[in-house]
Amino acid sequence: MTEPTILAEGKTKRILAGDNPHTVLMEAKDSLSGGDAAKLAAIDSIGACKTRQAANALGLVASAGVPTAYVRHDGPATLLCEACEMLPLEFVVRRFAWGSFLKRNPEYKADVPHRFDQPVWEVFHKDTLVGPPLSARPFQISEAEARERYLRGGVWPAGVYTDPFIDAQADHWGLYDPKAPLSGDPKLSIDPLLTPQELAQAVERIVLPTFAALEAAWARIDTLAGPVWLVDMKVELGRRTRDGALVLADVVDNDSWRIWPGGEPTRQLDKQCFRDGDPLSAVAENYRLVAELTDRFAA
Repeated sequence: MTEPTILAEGKTKRILAGDNPHTVLMEAKDSLSGGDAAKLAAIDSIGACKTRQAANALGLVASAGVPTAYVRHDGPATLLCEACEMLPLEFVVRRFAWGSFLKRNPEYKADVPHRFDQPVWEVFHKDTLVGPPLSARPFQISEAEARERYLRGGVWPAGVYTDPFIDAQADHWGLYDPKAPLSGDPKLSIDPLLTPQELAQAVERIVLPTFAALEAAWARIDTLAGPVWLVDMKVELGRRTRDGALVLADVVDNDSWRIWPGGEPTRQLDKQCFRDGDPLSAVAENYRLVAELTDRFAA
């Protein structure tokens, strides 16, 4: 039997050519990364847990009418999806002011999370921005190249900005430090990757409905601590190769969201526990539990 062609490979997954035209297989590895790609660890069976979570989440979102690339759960750690040209963007939706949002908006306090009446969305560029003092002329490179060139001992030097924040204007997109309040001119201005109309449609038809469907599903999951709060989440979009339509692409799993049973940050079940340095056994148990909890999405 011929092995599928590897189309792309990253820290935590591989993209393989599907048997049919315009399809791919997304295969999750038994690994997690965090800390702006500075931390990587192997964890047995976590790929299957993440794939089960993604199948449950994407199936729910698709049933809510959101256009997705997801086709089916094709194996323990594999999803069959429609092939897409991925946008190098991460869309983040927040119900609460938390995480990096607090660094850009210090007027919100970290002791009591502020709840937004309407979810707030933001967009970030996946390519790393490099500027002064490393380069007098700012430029962008892939995260993989940035790790190879600049990451030393798990620390990024000054002048490297992973996942820069995008201020999307009609005629240009300004890139800013994602961990500091926005002020002054952007670190770099680039041509928009979406027209204003495409951006509005992506947010209104894909990004926000995805959050709404998952927020409602998590709220129905009752734990000993109470219902699960979906605090925030990130998603990625792509253009289907068969027709060019914008769809929810890539995976949505425990690496994608922040979830708090009973609204308690100390009870977090998401990847933040890995970033915070919890024992890998505890991280693995959280991912297994979240896989079981997302099984209830279809109930």
